[in-house]
Amino acid sequence: MSTPGGKFRVTFQRLNLERILHSSLRNNAGSATGEAIINTCVGIKSAGASERFKGVYLALGDGVRGAYCNRLPFHVQWDRIQRNLNVLGRVSTGNTVVPYRDNGEAFRVMWKAVDEAKKSVFWQTYICKDDRIGRVTVEKMEAAHRRGCTTELLYDCGGNITGRSRLIGNLKLSGATVIEHRPIFDHILPYLFGGMKWERSPAIRNHRKILIVDEKIGFCGGLNIGNEYCGKSQGGTGRFRDTHCSVVGPAVAHLREVYEDTKAPKPWKWSWTRWRKIASTAMDRHYKEGRNVADDILVPMTKSVQQRGKVYLQRQLVKAEEKKARFMKRIRWKRQREGLESYMRWYSKDVTKSIPQNLTPVDCDDAPRQSRESAEDKGASTAMKQRMEQYRVRAINKAKAALERRLHAKPLPITPLKDTDPVPGAEAYDKLRPNSTQIISCNPHTRDWSIPYAFWQVAQNAHRRLWVTTPYYLPHRKLLRSILCAARRGVDVRILSGSSRTTDPWFMWYASNYITEHLLAAGVRVYEYKGNQVMHAKTVVVDSIWCSVGSYNWDMMSNKNMEVCLCHLSYAMAREMEGHFLDDMQVSIELKYDEYQRRSWWLRFTSWFFYVGLQIGEKLTFCTFRDADLSSKIYGLD
Repeated sequence: MSTPGGKFRVTFQRLNLERILHSSLRNNAGSATGEAIINTCVGIKSAGASERFKGVYLALGDGVRGAYCNRLPFHVQWDRIQRNLNVLGRVSTGNTVVPYRDNGEAFRVMWKAVDEAKKSVFWQTYICKDDRIGRVTVEKMEAAHRRGCTTELLYDCGGNITGRSRLIGNLKLSGATVIEHRPIFDHILPYLFGGMKWERSPAIRNHRKILIVDEKIGFCGGLNIGNEYCGKSQGGTGRFRDTHCSVVGPAVAHLREVYEDTKAPKPWKWSWTRWRKIASTAMDRHYKEGRNVADDILVPMTKSVQQRGKVYLQRQLVKAEEKKARFMKRIRWKRQREGLESYMRWYSKDVTKSIPQNLTPVDCDDAPRQSRESAEDKGASTAMKQRMEQYRVRAINKAKAALERRLHAKPLPITPLKDTDPVPGAEAYDKLRPNSTQIISCNPHTRDWSIPYAFWQVAQNAHRRLWVTTPYYLPHRKLLRSILCAARRGVDVRILSGSSRTTDPWFMWYASNYITEHLLAAGVRVYEYKGNQVMHAKTVVVDSIWCSVGSYNWDMMSNKNMEVCLCHLSYAMAREMEGHFLDDMQVSIELKYDEYQRRSWWLRFTSWFFYVGLQIGEKLTFCTFRDADLSSKIYGLD
């Protein structure tokens, strides 16, 4: 007779074997090394099992040979991604984009552009500090205005809550334009006494960092104006590790449109008009391809909606049946419990005292009592067996889930793609398609969520690699789900963020730590930056071909702020950004799932406390905001 422990071991060995084979299949994608993997897998002892798994592997390998994601080649997959991204912002070609990892070099180039300006200087920032770097920047803008340039400085009052009257006094006197964006105290009372509508919330801030000089060169990224953001080579302290970029070409005009959008946001109806244009453009494209829009597009779309409606109704019926089954199960268990309780009450009685000593066996009515005893014993035995079976199944499922999480979180034993190697197909795709630059932004005033949608799009369809650098991570529900799904299907997903010492503000590290378990359990590799700077970079690089530099933090507040990102489709720049990521990874530590599970109870409590605190703060500042895709709740993701 097999013991429960033996059954558990057999189950674990089978799951481990299947996971190893599945991971090998994902990483080799039908390559010739699959045969060697099968023959060398640990755990296959019988010839029958080896042949069985070998057949499964080869059958699956033939289906995905030469492909990695959704059985599509690299160029087909990325053409589809670009087609979906092109509707989110202006796209142009012929641009020169240069990323700056050295903050001092970035400020040197920006100051040089302002000094050489001949027509206009437009600078937009979240923070403009009254320190050495701030004064130098304002003085250079003042000098540009005195040369006859149109000069404008726009800073957010949320990032400069104490005011900057002393810093910008001379700039205003020179005649330059200075805009204080959304003063907090001017919006608190209208928000509180105006129904607490989220559109009036004082928490909506301008987090964009944009510099445009002479309509010829533009800058954007994560750098604010202050000593902490400038490198030591230009007189700053270099406290923050950040990434900025410059662009020369047609994309500068698109960046200027985003700049103007901050000052005069379009009405919310503009978004609806925009999406109507997107739909009409798609229809025109299908028409030019020779497709019948009515028969090839609208009819299948209608059938798809009808089919999804049927599926939804079927799911609702299944849920109703399950609910009824659970209800009936509770009734049956209640009856069984009553039977057990009556049996225990009867058994606890001292029946021997109530039987006279002079009674003969014939006088005793033993038959009814024996039948009653047998019925009660049978009911108790059945109920206990059912409960034991439930406990056993529950324990097995729990053990399976724990094993699945550990197997997902462990590094794969076979990694054919090194960190320093490009994704196969990226260089060839770069030769097929011209380098393109896209400026995307998000603005809550117009219900424009283009940046989170773009990141969701690339995470959902990433071919092989997705590397994210962010100060902290609290992405919205839809984006987080796409990251988890990408990791589970074999994409190399990595998130590099600050540690408890290199995160500003510090409590965001605790809040991010609350969702780390979901990431590690799905196979996402999480790194904590341990350098001598505070992590402030906001970059994404995908498949060695697409990268993004901007101001968007992967947190719940960036969804309600004005943000901007520059996205560039270029093999050369993506490889450079991958090099930046690997350099940061050298001074970072990787979090392990087993070690994370052993964290202290104090860390668990503080992580939960700050996460819930941010949730409450979000509810207070955006009381009426409702959007399922942008929800920050993580419950029910697994």
